[in-house]
Amino acid sequence: MSLSRAYLGMQCFWGESAFAKLKGVKKTRVGYAGGTTVNPTYRNIGDHTEVTEVQFDPSLISYRQVLDFFWSHHNPAERRKKQYQSAILYETDDEKKVAEETYAQAKAKFGEIETYVVKLDKFYKAEDYHQKYWLRNKKDIFDELKLNDSQVADSILAAKMNAFCAGYTDFSELEELKRQHGLSESLVEKVKRFASSGGDPRACH
Repeated sequence: MSLSRAYLGMQCFWGESAFAKLKGVKKTRVGYAGGTTVNPTYRNIGDHTEVTEVQFDPSLISYRQVLDFFWSHHNPAERRKKQYQSAILYETDDEKKVAEETYAQAKAKFGEIETYVVKLDKFYKAEDYHQKYWLRNKKDIFDELKLNDSQVADSILAAKMNAFCAGYTDFSELEELKRQHGLSESLVEKVKRFASSGGDPRACH
């Protein structure tokens, strides 16, 4: 499966789970981009922004549809410091065109907006403890999955489970994960109950 990528700042790392709720989005990672500081960290982010790398199947969802979701799931007019700023970081001329078109539409809707649109220079993956925040904080589910840090950051299973822990309730995807990964019936039922209750009450977007 060849996946396309979008790099989007939706005002904090916690928005990672929102993108994984989209059909066609397969993987997500959080990290730093948009600035010039080399090898940023959470404690030394420099002039970067917290962004999500969204990996999606372009046969199921388009870059424009991902951006439409981005615009509709945060307030781009809200003023924030660079670390938490709304951002679109494109890689190709085609992506730039779509980004600028949707930016113009958002500006017409919201008036002045704080979102910046720039070409991606480099994406720096954030520390392991930032990856899949809602899943990591649901310890009973997280521990039962027995995923290592690489799998948490880079697997479809972790991305979708993070979404369920933030209140995603398309359980057809959960049943597919159960089949693919041999998840226990008790774990699946636990995930369904938690997601149906709204997931983590702190979940944003």
